[in-house]
Amino acid sequence: MQKLYDKRLLDILDACGLNIQLSSDSVKIHNVLMDIFKTKCGDRKTALWGAGRNNSENSHAFVIIKKYTTYMQGLSTLIDSIPDLWGKEFMGYPIISPNEIVNNDIEVIVVSSKVQADSIKKDIKKYAPNCEVVDIYDELRKKGITVYHKFYEESSAYTSIYRIRQDYLLSNDKNVKEQRLKELISAYFNIKDLYYGLKFSKEYVSNQYSDYLKIKKMIEDVEELVREIKLKNQNKKDDVVIYFVDSLRAMDVFEKTQNSYQAKMLKGYLDNAAIFTKVRSTGVTTYESMISVVQEKLPYERNVYDNNILCEFDEFRLLSVAKEQGYDINFFISEGYPIARPTDEINFIKQVYVSEKLWSLACHMAESKNKTFNFIYFPYELHFPLICGMHEKEPKISGFVDVGVEDTSEFVERQLEECKRYVDNQFEYFRTFFSEDILMSLFSDHSQVVYDSEEKKPYFMYYNNIARSVGVTFFIKGWGIDKQWNEQLVSLYDFNTIFINLLKTGKLVITDNDIVRYQYYRIHYKKLREVAQEKGYTDYIDGINCFTSKDYIYIITATDVEEVYRLENHKINIIDTKEGQAFRKIVREKYDLSFPTFM
Repeated sequence: MQKLYDKRLLDILDACGLNIQLSSDSVKIHNVLMDIFKTKCGDRKTALWGAGRNNSENSHAFVIIKKYTTYMQGLSTLIDSIPDLWGKEFMGYPIISPNEIVNNDIEVIVVSSKVQADSIKKDIKKYAPNCEVVDIYDELRKKGITVYHKFYEESSAYTSIYRIRQDYLLSNDKNVKEQRLKELISAYFNIKDLYYGLKFSKEYVSNQYSDYLKIKKMIEDVEELVREIKLKNQNKKDDVVIYFVDSLRAMDVFEKTQNSYQAKMLKGYLDNAAIFTKVRSTGVTTYESMISVVQEKLPYERNVYDNNILCEFDEFRLLSVAKEQGYDINFFISEGYPIARPTDEINFIKQVYVSEKLWSLACHMAESKNKTFNFIYFPYELHFPLICGMHEKEPKISGFVDVGVEDTSEFVERQLEECKRYVDNQFEYFRTFFSEDILMSLFSDHSQVVYDSEEKKPYFMYYNNIARSVGVTFFIKGWGIDKQWNEQLVSLYDFNTIFINLLKTGKLVITDNDIVRYQYYRIHYKKLREVAQEKGYTDYIDGINCFTSKDYIYIITATDVEEVYRLENHKINIIDTKEGQAFRKIVREKYDLSFPTFM
């Protein structure tokens, strides 16, 4: 692909000095580190060198353990050369001396220090010459990312945008204000956020700052470019677009009022779509849910973390059908989770932000002479830490493992609302870049708790709350599909079947399931296990097997705790009632309730 429209946009911005590059991007850094820890560490027995005498929340060890242990299931130990630390623990991990490495069967050592990396690597050669070494700053350099400070102190484009915008709003100096506004316009265009880039460009012109005539011409040129892309795409009919928005809760997209449904987000899309109101994911985290979407396996059928996070081309049945039907297959993904393994059969376009991906999709489709099958993954804006391109207050960092553990009430709900508005604006702005006749769908992989002022429990204790665990967004539009609010019980496990049928017959066929399943893996994060111990949740941390109909939920834990709930009241366990026992009996007679040995 020649990227003609990308080049034209950059030329327009260059002409008035607006193509300004931002500093190192924490989201790109995060993606690279995620990939490094998954591929080089994973389940292998791993140690992190560098506990540090004064460890705190701004230390390398704290950040790595806090953010990346999900991708380092084999992390078992910290190593440090400070004798005072030997025999102690940090965040639940024992600290050992370099001499003890050989006694701990360690396979991989992660070097996190920026300043002492060379010294540490010399010690590793001395004490553990057979261990694989992962120097995170060296790995980042190999990916073309130069980090000037600690890797976790680098800004994302979104946090840079917030700071520039605050400087612009708060400054009383006209020259400073003009300069900051120009930087803000550049920052938005840098991530292809045309909605806010044009909005603030028009503000620049209305204030008649020194370059307002150049900016006015730029606005005209960008709007002309947009019209051309829309014109190129308006008659397309055969293309397929599937948006995968991580963590987009159904409860945030629509609501039921009496006997009708109302859109809360994505209204322009829902107006002409088949919206499925009872869709359930099979897991509550991305990898554990996506193994069903992609490979048609329940989380308990295959160990996701045993080299199964990414799929082979042939394991994603829908892709083979798209290939047979002559589609060019494009995956618009991010570095951390490309979904499929590298293959010449897929064109991978790696980007970060929602606006970048929507712009890139529109340009690719406009430039393509062939029909295209496009799978677009949006992992960030609606997933923790909930940071986007328009915040009124400085965004703060938290993770889904903090739910019910840390007090995030001061900021997290506000950030979620800001992110929802931002994503909604982006999708609505780019909606008219595409023909109404193409097949377009949007789904999410799981729900999330975010914050609950009433119960304040860790995320895994919402196993009986469909809306905050597995109640996900899913709609399909185009190709003559009638608008409908469909109340059939759907599992994301059926994803391939639904779309293969659409590609082969052009018809939408949905199976109305009596019961669908979702499953929780064992909790590995030490802090959550400690919280479970403190609060009496230990029965729920080694796995939960869940079964839901339109009316009931039955769960059984790895410790043989059984519960039944009505969906209309998930707080009262009715397993001892006649109706509770009846649903329990149905599930136990129909399904295998065992837990996998790999957990």
